Amino acid sequence: MRHLAGLGHRKIAFLNGTRDSMVSEERRLAFLHATWLCGLSADERMMAYGYYEQNCAREYVPHFLAQGATAILCASDGIARGVLAELRRLGLRVPGDVSVMGYDDLPLAAGCEPPLTTIRQDRTELGKSGFFALSSLLNHIPISTYLLHAQLIQRESTGKVPS
Repeated sequence: MRHLAGLGHRKIAFLNGTRDSMVSEERRLAFLHATWLCGLSADERMMAYGYYEQNCAREYVPHFLAQGATAILCASDGIARGVLAELRRLGLRVPGDVSVMGYDDLPLAAGCEPPLTTIRQDRTELGKSGFFALSSLLNHIPISTYLLHAQLIQRESTGKVPS
């Protein structure tokens, strides 16, 4: 959110994953908190659940644009790839008309057109943390939360808000 707000975006849509997923709920809460931290107001009309499928973009992108969105933050790179395709289908330029960001930094993100700005989760560290959690459970060591810090990977799908 800081990255997009720093580029002048004030109307940022959020296309989330599956409604009943803990990860989706955490990403929604993070979006709301980051919106507040950036001095922006969250608009429920600019938030939707897309079920971690790129095909959901066709349903939600036109609605976000009608609400005045200049940027779309997606809860996964797969969703973001669908948003890029939908914007291209609508004849819009990324980032000239709309900025798009993904989440996870999957290998597909760098190969998108344009290459996708995304929030990286280190997959090796995710694997290690999964092993640590399983080992702890098997050895009757209670754990509640294991938090990894994400990193912004800035590529070419975000730019200054269009004038």
